[in-house]
Amino acid sequence: MTTIAVALISGGLDSLLAARIVQSQGFEVVGLHVRLPVYPHTARAFRGAAALGIPMAARTIRDDYFQLLRAPTHGFGRGANPCLDCRAYMLRMAKELMEEIGAAFVISGEVLGQRSFSQRRRDLLIVAHMAGLQDRVLRPLSAKRLPPTVMERQGLVDRSKLYDLAGRSRRPLRALARMYELRFVPEAAGGCVLTEKLFAPRVLDLVDHELSAGVWDLRLLTVGRHFRINQEAKLVLGRNAGENDALRRLFELSPRKEQVLCVVPHNFRGPEGLFVGIVSDDALMRGLALLRRYITKDLPDRLQFQVFRQHPPFRRLVTTTKELTALPEILAL
Repeated sequence: MTTIAVALISGGLDSLLAARIVQSQGFEVVGLHVRLPVYPHTARAFRGAAALGIPMAARTIRDDYFQLLRAPTHGFGRGANPCLDCRAYMLRMAKELMEEIGAAFVISGEVLGQRSFSQRRRDLLIVAHMAGLQDRVLRPLSAKRLPPTVMERQGLVDRSKLYDLAGRSRRPLRALARMYELRFVPEAAGGCVLTEKLFAPRVLDLVDHELSAGVWDLRLLTVGRHFRINQEAKLVLGRNAGENDALRRLFELSPRKEQVLCVVPHNFRGPEGLFVGIVSDDALMRGLALLRRYITKDLPDRLQFQVFRQHPPFRRLVTTTKELTALPEILAL
């Protein structure tokens, strides 16, 4: 009977190589992609799995993920990135799938020293223990620089056919991709936006102001311009038609429908927006004045906005003048 292993597939070259190396030793590999709103590479992950000929599962993070942002056990990196806690979270999801399908171990594409905050030797060992996997996480690309896993000690995995890569260079990875004849070699792409310093203020603002935040809020953080109107409410504005559509979809999916207002220009074209929180009349008018800042085209003398909420049902046509209102204290997050 063929032994099964679960491979975390991010969509990057590292994870595809790790899965292929284990696959070459005769194991049945099942891929798992963990969907994160802040890491939009699901399509690449599925394309890579298809090229390897392995079945693929995808699971989306749950609302409990937000606790990692609220109080990460191992702190943040340079941005609002709780990398160690996040990696342990993904490994726990892999462990769940491993137990469901009767797999023997989990495969990770991590390379020792590739990321200074989360891929030191100590860090790799810590996240495996945090996930309850102990020495059942195999990292084929750096295995020879790490303690042998139980699979290697028992002879289930041939350690001599694993690798000892370390550091940030992609040259050895590309060489392995040629050696293993990978049919899909993804180019380096942007990583998790939580690592970006300019994104961190949005995350920290959400942590400070929304006790019940979850996956929906994390998705919202990746769209549009964000403004803190007051302690109870913030406004998100679309920057183009695509983001306007994204905000509409998020409005429909909101888990706190009584605290989300949608704003759509009625007699002119401009950005659409979502108010999130408890929106007073003053906050509403300040937000509409803020929206006016981002319109450069000719406008009617009186601007009309459709403002509506799903539950309890609410719809209102709000009219303002087109003159700009000074709002120096409202800054973009």
